[in-house]
Order: sequence, then C-alpha cells, then structure tokens
Amino acid sequence: MNGQLTSTQVLDEYIARSWRSNAERQRKKGAEFVIGKREGVFMWNLEGTHRLIDCGVGGGVHALGHRHPEVLAELRKALDDGRDTGLWSVPNLPYLNLQDRLASVAPHPGLNRAVITLASTVSVDVAIMFAFRFTGRNKILAFRHGYHGHTGFAAMVTGSPDEGIIDHYNLPKTVCEFFDTYGDLQEISAKLTDEIAAIILEPMDYESFKLANPNFLVQLQAICRERGTLLIIDETRTGLGRTGKLWASQHYDVQADMMVVGKGLSGGLYPVSALMTREDIYETCMNEHAFSYISSLGGNEISCVVADKVLEIASRPETAQKTAKLNAHFKGKLETLAAEHPGLLGPIYAFGAVFTLTVLDRVKGKQIYANLFKHGVLCHSICETEPPAIKFFPPIMMTPEEADLVVDAVRRSVDDL
Repeated sequence: MNGQLTSTQVLDEYIARSWRSNAERQRKKGAEFVIGKREGVFMWNLEGTHRLIDCGVGGGVHALGHRHPEVLAELRKALDDGRDTGLWSVPNLPYLNLQDRLASVAPHPGLNRAVITLASTVSVDVAIMFAFRFTGRNKILAFRHGYHGHTGFAAMVTGSPDEGIIDHYNLPKTVCEFFDTYGDLQEISAKLTDEIAAIILEPMDYESFKLANPNFLVQLQAICRERGTLLIIDETRTGLGRTGKLWASQHYDVQADMMVVGKGLSGGLYPVSALMTREDIYETCMNEHAFSYISSLGGNEISCVVADKVLEIASRPETAQKTAKLNAHFKGKLETLAAEHPGLLGPIYAFGAVFTLTVLDRVKGKQIYANLFKHGVLCHSICETEPPAIKFFPPIMMTPEEADLVVDAVRRSVDDL
C-alpha cells in the first residue's frame, strides 16, 4: 500500500488480510503498537506518541539494540563497496571471513566449521540432517517445552503445547521423541535409545528462562558420548553475550558436537544464522555429496559482513563488562522493589541480561504485564510456571539509567493494581 497509515489503520489491514490472530490479540490486550522510529533500547509508534523500552528484543534479534551504529555502518559500507547477495555457487570472501570469526570465538576448538544460513530454524534443519547422515540413525530427542523454529525438522522438534505446531500442521510424530522435565537425566537416559541420532536443547529452559544446572549438561554430555548420540546445543537466544559470556555453554564444562546461533547474529538488520560443527561431521555431510546443502541466499555476502561485525562487537571485553554492570544494577533494583511488596512479588532471577520477576498471584501478574506496556515497557512474556514470572530480555548493553526507567515502570504497574 502507498501512503502513510496510522497505527490503527495498519492493525486494521492486518486483521483484514494478514496475521489476523496476532493483530486481534494485540487489540484485545490494549497493546496496539506499530513500530516507527527505533534506536538502541527504544521504539516509538508510527505517530511518535508512544515510546517503548524493548525488553523482548524479538527473542534476541536486537541483542545489541536497534540499529546499532557500527553494524549499520558496516552494512552501508558493504553496499557502497558494490556488494550484494552474490551467487550461491560462487565462493565469496565474507563467507570465509565469517567462518574464521566463528571458529575463533567458538566455545571450544572442536567447533571449527560452520554452515551459514538465513535463519536459526534453517540451521536446526541442517543440524538434524547432519545428525541423521553422520550417525545413520533417524530420530531426535528434544525437550517438550523447548523452541527451535517453525519450519521443517525444527518444527518437528518444537513440542511446546503453547506453540502447538506439530498438531496444528499434523506433522509426523515419528521424527522426534520428547522428554518432559528439563534436567531430568533419568527420563532422558531412558528415552535415549539406539535410534536417537542427536539430542537438541537450549542451555536455558524456554518456559522459565532459567539456565541449566551445570551438572545436568555435563552428565548429559557423558550419556551422549556413551550412547554415540550427538549433542546439539541451540544458542539462538542465549548466545552472543546474553548470559555474560559469549556463549551460555561456556559456563559449563560441555563440548557440543553442533551449535546453532542466530537471531542476534543479524544485528537486527540482515537475516543470518550459523550452524557450528565439528570438522568430521562437516566433511562427511558437506563434502561427500555435491549438493549436500545449498541455499540461494544462505551465506550471502551482505549477511556475512553483518554477522562478522556483530560477533566482533559481542566478543569485546567491554561488552561483557556492560552486561555484568546491567545484571548487578537491574537485579538489585528489582530486589528492592520486590521487598516492598512481599505478598505480591517474589524472587528475582538474573543471569547476564536474562531477568525474571516472580509474581505470587497469577491474575495480578498478568495485569502487571499488561500495565507495563501502558507505562512504556515491552517485556518478553509472562511464563506459565507456578508461581508465574514476568520475563525481561533487554539489549545486552542496556545502561543502568535505562534499566532504572524499566524498574520505575514496574513500580507504577504494581501501583496501578
């Protein structure tokens, strides 16, 4: 459509002919918002009358904030230098540069090869195909409440009832077995039969936002090694400095056979993801067949330039220092607020730039979550654990002053009850 529309008109058009259920849900919750200007941690609606602090960042897409100036400059420079997406069948230097960068910052030296794709869901698809080819097996084990994507094999290993993908699309249920309790090694061991090519999981419980117990991942790795099962860690949301280290798996003595990284790798500016893998897996799967994995746009020049810059920024010591400062400041302020409301607010969970605020009353928790939008904060979500918790997933370099604005909005949202 040509011409300027208001936020309400855009939402009307979505309801009329696009993703109706999502737009209707926004309208029902009083959370109508169409993004206009955006910068750093802030977003404004089209009219510029409502500003939101982004504490959801698209699940990690805008981990460095919106329109990070250095990433934006690198993207513009690549275009000005005459680059475009290139040709899938013709080698390009940015692809090699990104592979080198990924290998240099990998959580362990064994992940020294990479396949560059357009999205994490594609990287998960490739990881599963690689696991089938390398092991000769054809089933995957995954956490039922995890999330790995909405297409292909990625959808088949996303068993969350909240997502409901498998039943909605009547997807085959023969590809994946699920375990129900994150951290339950006994359940996993019982289901890890000799049919299982790989286990895939995030190092953070998708529902509760709590990172894995260190012993869980170490012992899980031992079981995988014993059974000849590959371990795939999906760092789509936890990677790129989110947890205070570049990769969440660096908090543990664990060495994945394959690792998925995406969302924030794009800088929120150009789609890109990567599957990092062992050299022997890569050689078997990529080089023993002429067209083992190809993509018209996966690994294109522009995406590789952007991702290389994002990794360089995320790897800087000062980036980790800013995240640590945010962690201490935001957690402390939330704990002070919780102490003021002992019958309503419970424990604060904080790990890097991952935060949850426990609300002891489910109905009031949902109201606080809704109030936050009115007071200028877009949270990631509210989890359905017992007790529930409001989840904050801000840009990893949010300043203490910006965090104070969020805490003030939480305070006003509680006062509005």
